[in-house]
Amino acid sequence: MAAALLDERWRERVRRRGGPSLRLVAVGVRDPGRSRALELPASVEASDELEGLVARPDLDVVVELLGGIDPAERLVRSALALGRGVVTANKALLSARGASLEQLSRRTGAPLRFEAAVGGGIPILTPLVRDLAASHIGSLSGIVNGTTNHILTAMTRDGTDYAEALAEAQRLGYAEADPTADVEGLDAAAKLAILARLAFGVWLDPARIPRGSSAGGDAAPGIIGISSRAIAAAGEQGRVMKLLVRAERRRDGTIDAWVAPVAVPRASPIGATDGVTNIIEIDADPLGRVWFRGPGAGGPATSSAVLADLLALGRGEGATWGPLPEAPEAALTTTGWVGPWLDVATPSGRSRYPLL
Repeated sequence: MAAALLDERWRERVRRRGGPSLRLVAVGVRDPGRSRALELPASVEASDELEGLVARPDLDVVVELLGGIDPAERLVRSALALGRGVVTANKALLSARGASLEQLSRRTGAPLRFEAAVGGGIPILTPLVRDLAASHIGSLSGIVNGTTNHILTAMTRDGTDYAEALAEAQRLGYAEADPTADVEGLDAAAKLAILARLAFGVWLDPARIPRGSSAGGDAAPGIIGISSRAIAAAGEQGRVMKLLVRAERRRDGTIDAWVAPVAVPRASPIGATDGVTNIIEIDADPLGRVWFRGPGAGGPATSSAVLADLLALGRGEGATWGPLPEAPEAALTTTGWVGPWLDVATPSGRSRYPLL
């Protein structure tokens, strides 16, 4: 992202399309003295005093890319309290503290944008608010975690078991040394909470969103319980296993939401989405069904979304939630999947997976 802001060719392309002029004035770093692949000009301050950088009087916007809760939350709150706009890709922070951060943003008038928090480079959050404003969104579902999708794709394509596919994903850099957040569906649940806020106008508690076992019989959370036998059983029915998120508005106004491994038709848009690609399906009235698909992770995808948010703030577009009213916390139903199941025999009994 910093490279683009310092690249005059990129800046000129933005200007030719009517975009605002952006100027990088400071970068927060862990070790200011360490040499880096990107050489910063003398006009750009590099400092590990992050609170001091946020308080600089010449700043209009702070970009937070630290990840996690602490110290990211403290810095974001400081920036918003000072009236600085904030752009972040931090889904963990937003899903856990979104309601209170939104309250602070609205109180101070400092906009908070977070397109990069879900779907990588896919423009999905702003379209939910603006482009789909004429339709009533009934449900959303899809693949929002590229790591698990890569693992399941490898298991399906190559016939490898879960442990082998995970090890390969770690070797390629798609999975962390500790993959828990991805493979147990925690990352997906956090992203689902953010999607639900913009689709349904409420903040869900990601810790209460059922994962795997609550929506898939005796399946383990996320994808860790998926066996080669389950992959094969799905294939016999023309289906593939995908870790899906789903949220649906009930008649009583509550939101039914879950994250689970699901056997989906191979020929469907979701079933045909392989590797680290993400896809989000929206079902709305009167529009019908639409899909948003593209790179769900990686530096270029994140950079694209962050830069787009910066340009949006430069154009005066405000917070990601735009004209939506302030979101309360919502009642969350936990009935989970109520449709048909894929039953798979296992050495210890049977496993069940939703059939979409």
